[in-house]
Amino acid sequence: MADTIKGKIEDAGEAAKNAAKNAGEAVKDGAEKLGDKAADAAHATGQAAKDAGQKLKDKSGA
Repeated sequence: MADTIKGKIEDAGEAAKNAAKNAGEAVKDGAEKLGDKAADAAHATGQAAKDAGQKLKDKSGA
């Protein structure tokens, strides 16, 4: 009987370990996607500022 209980406890521990690993991987993937989106947004903002500056420069005749 002790072996059965011990086996169940070990199985539960393994299941908890796998669940934690999967959750960690999901968080990592989400963070990477968010980082990519933030970088894209920053690039787009910088490009828009550059374009606006160029338009002002063109209008001023500089």
